[in-house]
Amino acid sequence: MTLYIDEINLEDINDFDAIIDVRSPREFHEDHIISSINLPVLNTSEYEKVGTIYQNISPFEAKKVGARLVSLNISSHLETFFHNKKKSFRPLFYCARGGQRSNAFAIICASIGWKCSTLDGGYKTYRKSIIDEIKQFSEVSKLIIISGKTGNGKTEILSHIASLGGNVIDLEGLASHRGSMLGGLPGTDQPKQKYFETLLAAQMKKIDLSRPVFLEAESNKIGEINIPAELFKKMRHSKCIVIENTVENRAKFLVSRYTNVIENEIVVEKFFKFLTSRYQPDIPQKTRDLWDSKSWVDLASHLLNSHYDPSYERSMKLRDREILSHIECKDDIEGSAADLARDIIAKYG
Repeated sequence: MTLYIDEINLEDINDFDAIIDVRSPREFHEDHIISSINLPVLNTSEYEKVGTIYQNISPFEAKKVGARLVSLNISSHLETFFHNKKKSFRPLFYCARGGQRSNAFAIICASIGWKCSTLDGGYKTYRKSIIDEIKQFSEVSKLIIISGKTGNGKTEILSHIASLGGNVIDLEGLASHRGSMLGGLPGTDQPKQKYFETLLAAQMKKIDLSRPVFLEAESNKIGEINIPAELFKKMRHSKCIVIENTVENRAKFLVSRYTNVIENEIVVEKFFKFLTSRYQPDIPQKTRDLWDSKSWVDLASHLLNSHYDPSYERSMKLRDREILSHIECKDDIEGSAADLARDIIAKYG
């Protein structure tokens, strides 16, 4: 019996009923094709075991152990995922480099009667396409940075720009983090660095490059995620719109957004340690006193005046940006975000 297993190029991956990543769960968690599912032929500990045997004993012994484990795992997937799949079902398999793991699964499924394909070059090819997409976008795109001090509602303005049809890349949304030391989202882990870049490249592909792209000003890290160097360099030298509002309004807005954080003792203790390491004792002590008394708006105002605003002013001096406009707003931040977005779109986007 002759088995036909097509080796397809990356641009054709959307032609299949399922994209199956056969790598270990740890590899999959680090990064994967966005629409793929993980059906590992070796779990993480098995993959490490086979690799150790390969290095320390011999490739032959490793392949014997690997073949037994791969067979058991594929058998399990046939009993579960593939159990009710019709003969017309078309799976695409990929592994790290398009080699033994994906071909082992594809050969068995093809022998059953499914029309199977593998990805030429595997995940390595896909990863290269992500790096290339981010680099190309950073070179050719026209960026406009929504800037301003902490608590000005930049994220909300960006969201409204997107809802009005503007080109937006939401870096904080992709990173599952609000960008400051207190910016972790409750109950949500950040993606791994490579998967963040995969999500970023996917958003970049949807952008109309004939129009400007709006992003929020960020440092080079969002939580534990690094903004790719090419993009961050482009952001630092791009034109910006500076949003301004009063300390009072910004403090109230921050309290409405960060209540879950300021009531989290673990997160707050970490922040206290940071303040203690960076400032004279009066600033962290006042911070603790206000936190102990649950004076949330006063606490936010104190942190804006003593930490966040001075940090912003220092960072602006390091950035080579042309300021398109200063937008001063003394209104409620939540209520004014939509109007500011409409004005920005009308003028720039």
